[in-house]
Amino acid sequence: MPAESLTIYVGCAIVAIGRKVGFRIGIVVVFALHWLLPSGVYAHPMLDRAVEAYQEADLERALNSFDAAARNADLTIEELLQLFEMRALVHHALGDETSMRTDLRRLLAVRGSYQLSRLAPPSVRAVFDEVREAQSSEHSVELRIEAKTLEGESWMVAQVLRVPEGLVDHTTLQCNVASNARTISRTSQGTSASLKLPDPGVHNGCAATARTRQGGVLFTANIEGAQVLMPSGSARRFEMPRHAPRDDGRKAKKKKWPWIVAASAVLVAGGVTAGVLLSQRSKSRGQPPLGPVAVNW
Repeated sequence: MPAESLTIYVGCAIVAIGRKVGFRIGIVVVFALHWLLPSGVYAHPMLDRAVEAYQEADLERALNSFDAAARNADLTIEELLQLFEMRALVHHALGDETSMRTDLRRLLAVRGSYQLSRLAPPSVRAVFDEVREAQSSEHSVELRIEAKTLEGESWMVAQVLRVPEGLVDHTTLQCNVASNARTISRTSQGTSASLKLPDPGVHNGCAATARTRQGGVLFTANIEGAQVLMPSGSARRFEMPRHAPRDDGRKAKKKKWPWIVAASAVLVAGGVTAGVLLSQRSKSRGQPPLGPVAVNW
């Protein structure tokens, strides 16, 4: 067996029986053996100090240093994963199995394919495999963007689902709402963010990110533009247009014919009446009748 593998197995065995012989002795022996071999150095100074405290078996100082680094250090995602693993080992050494599981869940939520380092004893690896099995694809973390109607208005909502507590610090949602690439954005503390659409039900695409306290991107999501939920009483321009007959003057022309016919009838009747009266006057004066009256049009 190679010397490096032998060192790992010996160290894990010592930590596994640490509660019987003392965790401090076990941790010191593990790191004494570990530092005989080449190893990497943690990049961030706050993370280095926390690991140093763990190497010295000062568990309380190590835990406080890891917590301070999680709150204040500008950690990359890789460094954050290392923090979760190392803090889980500290919790295990202190006998806090609940906190250890929480950090292991955070670890797998960020990267489901993560592999523990050689420092993790078999007991921690067993719990890690158990947590990985529980966090199957159906229960994995998801950043979802949805359209919702809230109080009769159209909103877009981004929310991180099934995320371990304390992992996501803030969520940002932005949507393109106009053809000229106008974008609206909102950042909210916690695992959700909401945007009210200025034009009800219409957007040209939305994107969301869930980040750490220092701004490291943990999860991303986006959706393409579409017409989404329409609130009640929304603008009627989204309804199917109704047919309205065009008034092009033909109806007015049709309406003139009854008047022309009526006027013609009046003129004809007037002409006949005048002819009768003239004929009667001619007879009464002893003059020959004038004959019929013709009406020329």
